[in-house]
Amino acid sequence: MNTPTPEQAVELETALSHPDPIARDGARARLAARSEPAVLAELARQLDAPDRITRRRAGRLLGECKPARVRPVLLVLIADPATADRHRAAAVRLLALLSPQGEPALAALLGHASPRVRRAAATPAAPRDALTAALTDPDAGVAGAALDALVERDWLPPVTTLERAFVQHGAALPALRRLQARAEPSAAWVVSAATEGDAAALDHLDAAALPVGVFEALLHAAPDAARRRALIWSAARGGRCDPAWARDADPEVRAAAARHLPAGDAALDVLTADPASAVAWLAAANRAGLFSAETTLARTQPHARLAAPSARPPYGLRPDDAVSAPPRVDAALALCHTRFDVNLGVAVRSAEAAGLACVYLVGRGEMLRSPARGTENVLPVTPLPDAAALVRCARETGRQLVAVQQTPVSVPYHRAVYPPRPLFVLGAEDEGVPTALRHAADLLVEIPQWGVIDSLNVAAAATCVLFHWRAHRDG
Repeated sequence: MNTPTPEQAVELETALSHPDPIARDGARARLAARSEPAVLAELARQLDAPDRITRRRAGRLLGECKPARVRPVLLVLIADPATADRHRAAAVRLLALLSPQGEPALAALLGHASPRVRRAAATPAAPRDALTAALTDPDAGVAGAALDALVERDWLPPVTTLERAFVQHGAALPALRRLQARAEPSAAWVVSAATEGDAAALDHLDAAALPVGVFEALLHAAPDAARRRALIWSAARGGRCDPAWARDADPEVRAAAARHLPAGDAALDVLTADPASAVAWLAAANRAGLFSAETTLARTQPHARLAAPSARPPYGLRPDDAVSAPPRVDAALALCHTRFDVNLGVAVRSAEAAGLACVYLVGRGEMLRSPARGTENVLPVTPLPDAAALVRCARETGRQLVAVQQTPVSVPYHRAVYPPRPLFVLGAEDEGVPTALRHAADLLVEIPQWGVIDSLNVAAAATCVLFHWRAHRDG
C-alpha cells in the first residue's frame, strides 16, 4: 500500500501544518529532493483537504518535486472515476503547471470532462487545436479560459472559429472581438469600427492593406490628431510609409516616417537632426539597422538561455538538475537582518544571476527557498550571527564592504568607483544597514529616488546595484 512511513508522515505534517514558516520550508525542501512515491501520493490526496491552506501547501510542494515523478501520480488521480470534480480540477491545474506545451492529457480533458475540470485544463500548456476547439465550448467560462490561453501563447485561431465563438459567447467575452480584429485586420467591419473610434479596431487595423482611397478617406475623417497618428502608424507599420510624412508638422507623424522609411531613404538624413528628440533617435536607429528585416526576425527567435533547466516548467532549479558551474566573479552579497523572506529569496536569485560568488545572511540562520527558485542549490548561502561577524568575514577574506544605504555622504550607485572585491551589504526593510556596518563600510552608495516614495524595497535595490556593477565591471 502506498502509505507514508512514520518518518515521512512527520515530515509531511511539518511541511503542511507547522506554524514556523522556516520549519515548513525545510521539510518541504527535504521532501521535494527525495520525491518519494508514498509522499507524492499523500500530497495528491491532500489537494482535496478540507482546509484551503493545506490544499495550497500540498500543491506548492508537489510543484517543487521532480516533475517526472509527480506527473504519473496526477494522471492516475485525474483518471480515477471516484475523484471528485474539485479534486480533479486541482490536479489538472497542477499538471498544467508541470507540463511542457502541448500536454495531451489536457486536450483529452478539454473534450470530455466536467465544466469545472475543462476550465482548469484550458491553460497555455494545452495543445493549440484543443484550445481553439474550446472557444466554442458550451460553458462560457471554459471558452474564456481558452481565449486567455490562446492570447498568452500568441496563437491566432481561424476566423471561422472566432465568428462561431462570438455568436455563442460574444456578450460574455468581449475580448473575442479584439481577437477577431487581429485575425482579419483589414475586414470591412474593422474599417467601419475604426472610423467610429473603436479601440480594438484601431489597435489591430492594417491600414496598409486598404485601398489608397479608403485609407485617405479614413485620414480625412479622423476627428483629432490622436486618431490620425494611429492610422498613420498602422499604415507605416504595414509598409505604406509616405515620404511626405517626414515633413509633417506633427512630430508623431514624423516619428512614424523615421521608424519605417527604408534605411537608405534620404529623408532620414534630415530626420536624424529633427528638433524632436524621439524623431531624431528613431531615424538614427533606423539608419543603424535596428529595424531591418533581419533584426526584426531575430526578435522572435528563442534566446540561448531558454535551453537552461530553469527555463522549463515549473521553472527554477532543482538539486538534481544537471547544470555546469558558471564562472563567478569575486564579489558577494550580504543581507543584514532582512526580515521578509520574499526579499531574501529574490535577492539570492539576483545574486546568482549576476554571477556572484556567495551570499551571507546576517542575523538569520535560514530563509524561505521558494522565491530563490532553486538558486540556493548552486550558490553558497552562509549564515552569520551579526554585523561584527560580517565585518570580520570581509577582512579575513580580503573583501571590501559596500553598503547600499541612503546617507548624506552616500555616492549615487551609477557614479561610484567600486573596489576590486566588493561585498555588497543591504539592511533591514525599515532600519537599513546597522550603524557598525555603516562605519566599517569602505564605500556607501545609494539609489537616487525621483518619485514621492523614499526608497526601493530590499530585493529591488540589491538587483539594481548588482546588475549595474556587473555590467560595468565587464565593460
